[in-house]
Order: sequence, then structure tokens, then C-alpha cells
Amino acid sequence: MGNVLLVDDQRDSRGRLQGLLESQGFAVISLPSLAMAVPIAKTDPPDLALLNISRCRDEGLNACRDIRRYCPKTRIVLCIEGGPTDADANMGLMAGADEVIPDVRDLSEISRFLEAASAGHSLTCPECQHVFRLKEMPVPGSRVEAQCPACHSLIGVLPQGPEEVTRDPGADGRAKILVVEDTKFFRAYLTDLLVSAGFQVVTARDGVEALEYMRGESPDLVITDVLMPRMHGFDLCRKIKERPETASVPVILMTQVYTQLHHEKEARGAYGADDYIVKPFQPSDLLARIWRFLPHSM
Repeated sequence: MGNVLLVDDQRDSRGRLQGLLESQGFAVISLPSLAMAVPIAKTDPPDLALLNISRCRDEGLNACRDIRRYCPKTRIVLCIEGGPTDADANMGLMAGADEVIPDVRDLSEISRFLEAASAGHSLTCPECQHVFRLKEMPVPGSRVEAQCPACHSLIGVLPQGPEEVTRDPGADGRAKILVVEDTKFFRAYLTDLLVSAGFQVVTARDGVEALEYMRGESPDLVITDVLMPRMHGFDLCRKIKERPETASVPVILMTQVYTQLHHEKEARGAYGADDYIVKPFQPSDLLARIWRFLPHSM
């Protein structure tokens, strides 16, 4: 079933709704404060965010904007006791909410959102950013190719469940690339792309895992997302460049959020990044950047 982030500063109503959701099999993170919602959502993006903003509309709208920014595939429902005014509804939709509704007293009032939250595995196409869901996941350990219904790109998808860091597949003369990405399907997408281009690939789910791997192994190049739990890509890049044994390893940063030119200048200047690419990108663009650093792999 899906994951629900529930925020309500009223303890009784929060507990009642949490109980209803959990009775239907949903995993619920229940919070009393909107200030806690955004960092929790960034760390573990929910399928559905239910935010009661009755007594803190401005804070609630800001939280909605941030969750939409960092969790583009999350469905966001804003709740206002007594029912929203037309102005409330308009501001909520402008902030990125899927809907603004009265406070929830029965799950039937949000049934369509709950059905979407539990209907398969949510994916965001790395090519066009269209959000869609796989209705069925493969058996553990297998891989499927999902086709984006909007742009028809094929995406390698791993099943849900625990995933270990992919270790060195063997020294066979191919350049080795470390992919650091917290989103499982995008790790699978990049792995398929790079293996098809002739590279060895190892993966890590965040900067902490990547540094642990690099204590014993030195890849030929690192590709890392910027926004990740535990350690973001900027700090990972800086730590790689600070260590004499890894300082020469090229690092390419990927981002969907930090898209302005000054972000790229900061990444190169303050953190030592060798290149910077904005999602969504064309596979040929990423490969061209890699070959710039690893010409012997062509």
C-alpha cells in the first residue's frame, strides 16, 4: 500500500485519521507541525501528503510549495476546517496542491487520492518528467522496462524492497562509473544507459554510501544527484575533492532543482564539481560529458 504524510496540529483529529488510514493498510507518518513536514518529505517522499492548514495558512502554503518542489510525484491535499473559500482554493492550487478540501472526517472524502497512492509503483520519467505508475512490480531480484506513456521512453525499473550497493562487476578494462542517486528507478535507468554504453557501473543510494565504497575502491568517474538524504551531492563532491586519493576523480552533478547559472558556478567553484547537468537531460548529452573525461572509453 501507499505511504501517507499526515500533518494536523489537533491531536485528536490527527490520531483519528491516522487510525483510519492504518486500518486500511497505509503506512502513516503523523506530524503535529508543518515545520517538520518538508524535511520528512524530502527524506522519504510520500505518495500522499494530507496537510491541515486551518490555523497556519501561510506556513501551510509554503510547505505545500516546498513539498511539490522536492517531491513532484507526491499528491498533496490541503485541508481547512469548515471548508475552503474560493481564495483558499485558488492559493492552494497555485502553491501546487492537487486539491483543497474541508477537514477530513471520513476516508470516503479522499478515496480517489488513496486509490492513487496505493495503485502500484510511482515513476517519474527522466526524459519528460511525466509521472505515472506501474500497476505490477517484478518478482524480487528481477528488472522490468517501463515505457513512459507521454514520451514513450523505456526506463529500467527495479522492484521495491531492500537493495544492496552494486559492487565491482570485475576488472575487464572498462571504465568504472559510480552512480549516486537516492531514487531507485533513476538508478536503474542510469545503470541501463551506462552499461549499454560499455561502462562498468557501481551504485550508491546517497553520499554516505558512496564515500564508504570509495574508501576501498576508486571509480573512474562519479555521477551524483544533488538532493539526497543524509548527505547531498554538493558535500559529497567536496569530500571527494578534499581527499588526495580521490581528488582527481571527475564528478558530474545532476539536479532537477538547482537549475540557475549561479548554482552551477557555485558547484564548480565552491565544491569542485567537474561538470553539472540539469534533469531532464538527453542520454546523448550525459554520455558526451562522460566521454569528455573518459575518452579512452569511446
